Order: sequence, then C-alpha cells, then structure tokens
Amino acid sequence: MWIESIKVEGGLLHGFDQRFSRKLNVLIGARGTGKSSVIELIRFCLGARSYTAGSEQHSTEHALGVLGDGKVTIVLSDGKQRFEVSRTAQDTEVEDGDRFEPPFVFSQAEIESIGLQSQSRLRLVDGFLPARPATPASATSSRIRSLTGEIRTLLAEIDNIDERTAELPKLQSTLATLKAQAKAQTSVHKEIEGFRKSLNELTPPLASARVRAESIERVVDSFTEWLEEVDAAVDRHPLFEPWPTQAGTADELADLRKRERTAYGRIRTGIEELNTIAEELRKKLAAAQSQKTGFENRARDVRQKIEEKQKGASAIDKQIGDITQRVSVLTSLVELRTQRTARITSLEEQREKLLAQNDAARQERTKDREKIAKQLNVDLGPAVRLTVLPYSQRLAYVSALNAALRGSGLRYAELADRIAETYSPVEIARLAEARDTDTIAKDLEITDERAARLCDALRGDAGGALFTTIVEDDIRIALMDGADYKEIDFLSMGQRCTVVLPVILRHLERMIVLDQPEDHLDNSFVVDTLVKGIATRSARAQTIVATHNPNIPVLGSADMVIHLESDGSRCFARSSGSTNKPAIVGAITTIMEGGREAFARRAEFYAKNLPHAATKS
Repeated sequence: MWIESIKVEGGLLHGFDQRFSRKLNVLIGARGTGKSSVIELIRFCLGARSYTAGSEQHSTEHALGVLGDGKVTIVLSDGKQRFEVSRTAQDTEVEDGDRFEPPFVFSQAEIESIGLQSQSRLRLVDGFLPARPATPASATSSRIRSLTGEIRTLLAEIDNIDERTAELPKLQSTLATLKAQAKAQTSVHKEIEGFRKSLNELTPPLASARVRAESIERVVDSFTEWLEEVDAAVDRHPLFEPWPTQAGTADELADLRKRERTAYGRIRTGIEELNTIAEELRKKLAAAQSQKTGFENRARDVRQKIEEKQKGASAIDKQIGDITQRVSVLTSLVELRTQRTARITSLEEQREKLLAQNDAARQERTKDREKIAKQLNVDLGPAVRLTVLPYSQRLAYVSALNAALRGSGLRYAELADRIAETYSPVEIARLAEARDTDTIAKDLEITDERAARLCDALRGDAGGALFTTIVEDDIRIALMDGADYKEIDFLSMGQRCTVVLPVILRHLERMIVLDQPEDHLDNSFVVDTLVKGIATRSARAQTIVATHNPNIPVLGSADMVIHLESDGSRCFARSSGSTNKPAIVGAITTIMEGGREAFARRAEFYAKNLPHAATKS
C-alpha cells in the first residue's frame, strides 16, 4: 500500500495537490514552508498513532491548526485497487480505517525521544509483528472481568452468610437446653401437654413458612433489581438516525432498521414477560408472608393458653419457637452457602481456562518479540543491540494495586512495589480471593493483621481488575561505544537517533514517513547509514522524508522531490519531480547546498585538498 496523492482544501496548505512516487519521496524547502505540516496531515488523515507520550496531542493540534475548516484527501493504492480517505477537523474517526494499515510516522521530536520511553521502545519492536485481531483478546479479558465480578459478589454473599450463621452452634445448644426444661414442665400439668403438642405441631410448618417467605423475598429482591437494570439499559438503546437525503442513495440501512425494530420488539416482549414473572413472584411472596403470619398467630394463641395454665411456661415455649425458626433459617443459609461455593468453583474453572488462554497468547507475544530482536541484532549488529526483558514494565500493575489499596488504611505505596516484585497480578488476586493470609504474610514479611486487610482490599472491584492487568515486556536498546555497550538512557541525543533510525528503517513492507531525521546526525552517518537504509527499503515500500540534507534526495536517488515555498499566508509546492529535473536540481542547489557559488567553492576545496589528504594519510 502506498500514498498515490495528497490534496488539501482550505487552511495553510490550501491548493496543495501533489502526486507521490511509490518509492522515495523527499520534501524540501526553507524552514516554515510546510514540510512538517504535510507530514502531520498525513498522520492525521490516515490515523497513524504517535510513538511517544504527549506527542499525540501535539501532532493533532498541529494538523488541526494547518487544516482549519478545510479537508485533506489522500488516495491510497496497492497496485490492484485505489481508494480515497478524507478527513476534516470535525471527523472524530478515520474514514475506512479498517481497509489499510496506517504508515509509520515519526516527527523529529519522536525520533529524538522514542528510545527513552518503555512503551515507545515496545511499540517500535511490535511494529514488526503482524497486526493482531483485537476482538478475541478483548472479549477474553471482558469475560474474565465478568466472571471475576460474579465470583466477588458470591464471595461477599458467603461472607455475609458466615457472619449470620456464626451463632448457629450456640443457638442449637440453647435450643436443646430449653427443650429439656420444657420436657420437665410437661409432667406438671397434662393439660399443658396437649397445648405443647399443638405448639410443637405448629413449629415445623411455621419454620418452613418463614424459610419459604425469606427465600422468595431474596429472589424477588434480586430479580426485581436486575429487571430494573435491564429495562433501563433497553430504554437507552441507540436509535438509527434517518438516512441523509444528501447521501445520494436510497436508505442503505433500511433492512437493518427493520431488523433492529423487530429485535427491539422482541426484547420488549421479553421484558413484558419478565415483568409478569416479577408480579407473580410478588404475589407468591405475599401469599408466603400471609401463611407465615397465620402460623405465627395460631402459635401465639396456643402460647397464651399455656400461659394461662402455667405461668412462665409460655416464655420457654416462645423461646423454643423463636430459636427453632432462627435455627431453621440459618440451616437453610448453610445449604445456600454450599450452593454458592459450588457456583464459585464452576466460575473459577471457567476463568482459569480463559486466564490460561491469555497467558499462552502473552508468552507467544514475548517469543515473537524475541525473534524480532534477534533478527534486528543480526541486521544491525554489532553496533546496535536489542534485548527483550519479559514482564518488566510494572507501572500499570503498581497503579492497579494502588487503586485497589487506596482507602484501606494500609501504607500501600511501598507495599504495592513489594507485591509487584513478589507476585504476578493473577497470583496476588488469587491469594486475596482465597484469604491466604499465611502465604501473603510470609512472602511479603508483614503481620497477619496487615495481610488480612490486604486481602479485604483486593477482594473489591478494583482488586478484581488485577486478573486482566498486563505486565508488559520492556526492550533494552544499547549502542556499542568503543568496546562496550552503552544503554540508550545514557546516550546523547545524536547517539539515540543513531540507534533508533536504523531500527525504524528495517520496516521493509510498510510506508514510513520521517520528519527531518538527519537532525543531530553527522553527515557520515547520514550517508553511510541513513541514506543507504532509506534506499534499501524504498525499493520495496514507500518512504516520505522531509529534510534539509541534500544527501538524502541526491544519494538516495529520490523518485519524487517536492519543493515547498510560502508566501507568508499559504504554503505551496513550487515544483516537483525527479532529481534530474532542472527545477529540482536548482532547488536542491539553492536551498540545500547554499547556492551554486557555495557548491562550486566546496567542490574546488575538495578537488584541491583531497589528493593531498590522501597522500598524507
């Protein structure tokens, strides 16, 4: 794929309409004539991302400032078909962005600083990898988050059940004692025995009625809350806007509109059925509560009769009845806990499979990066060396930990770093879910109390995000300086460019757009490395370069040189063509060589002195 032409309507470059070669294209001109502006319009129109933090906004602002209320149109071709991509300042997305891969665009500032940022170095290497389909990985992570959210909800419910059932053993012991006391009193009055028998007969159905009422009430509460959320979500469904009359065609979305209305109607029908179910649930709840009240009233009448016959006996019977009901309810919660635990086990198994898929894809990505680094070392070594450091970028991981621990009362800044050094995100998330305070306390060298608070904090929603938190690889880039390698962080600006540019130019299949790559470079590197690299890749893929260095168009044998000028209010192409076109030769000589006289004087200097220099050497 290559850029066949660029046309600008409106703004600083209004009237710019230029064809490009599929090989090497060079933009030349004095400073302020629009070379960088053309490059930023290419980036903006084709949606090419910036490579360094902060440069994205700067590039967009530059393009919008140049474009104003105008429009830029680029014609792309792959040799078989060609299509136009247009964009204005009002367009939030790139037109037909799924039909092409955007070019690699590097501004002067990006070339200077790309090697200093971990994410930028990683993107530099990832640019050599085939484009990944974003949907499957994104869907897997989304499913993991959904499963984790459900697991966390069930864990919170189990915690609540454990808290409520903690008194069950004590209640069972108290009930046994009260029943023993009641049995002793039944020998006093046979008449009371009859009432007690009636009360005992009422107690099981009363307990069952209460369990049924509470169970139905829980179902009603959760179902009603969910149904309200579904109803609200459906009410917010986006409408298909009317087909614009200016589109020039019949409504291309008519069939989809009809299907959308049909689908929406089915959803509404389903919601109506769900509302009917909710209403029937409420009726069943009312019936269950009414039945429970009836049993309670009958039990109260029997206790009153017992009270009349034996002072104090009804108090014991009331306690027995109340505690029996409480024991029944708590026993049902124990059964519910067993069900919830089984559900958690099932969800965890599903999540583990998805995590394994993510991990396998992640490891494969690292291996691919290592292959790219190895090949680049072969191509660029020994001067340049790249090393992949697996799972080394922990900034996002530490940020996720800080977000989860904020408000926990723990001094989490130092603790988050220690966790990141000790565990992967998934490992600490699993330990927190399991409340494995012993392992956490031992590994992190903290008290059991701090470990428990850490688990509580990481069992929240923010902690659940750890299951999909990515710890990225880092790329170490070094330049041979004498006999030793020097890391890119310790290189001068010129040395950094010396390292980064050869890596960029190893992209032999994609369009590359460079803005003044020769800045901070000596001419020997420009000729020996930069020009050769550009010439090598330009035989296979399009290269567009804005430059002030004559060696790039001349020694690179540029197929198209575009000479830009400015009249103070507008930038325009004065001339364009190959390097043997007289107007282009004149532009290169005047602008890049300092004029014919300066060029002639340098030629005379070299002619006189080079032979002597060769003799002396």
